[in-house]
Amino acid sequence: MSRRQRNRPAGKGAGPRASDLVTEVARLSRELEETRAKLRAVERDGIAAVTARRLAALEEGQQVARGQAVEASLARSRAEAELRTLQRAITEAPGPMGWLLRRAARRLKAGG
Repeated sequence: MSRRQRNRPAGKGAGPRASDLVTEVARLSRELEETRAKLRAVERDGIAAVTARRLAALEEGQQVARGQAVEASLARSRAEAELRTLQRAITEAPGPMGWLLRRAARRLKAGG
């Protein structure tokens, strides 16, 4: 059994590969333009001014990161306190519902 070869149009065989190359070229072109803009800024303002702006931007980012770390720490503390409160409520729950809650909690601890 012989198979006939299908004639494909010129751009079809390299479909995804060609589009990957096009996006890569576009990305590299943007990076090149950004680098050229930075060089023009250095030539216009001098290296000290550009470095000072860059350091200011980095310090601002560092302050934002510190703020986010503090917020995350507070959120974790609140969540841990809420967990302790719920665990205490489960252990102190009265009657058959309390027994069911404690049993379910034990099974969750054993399974996870």
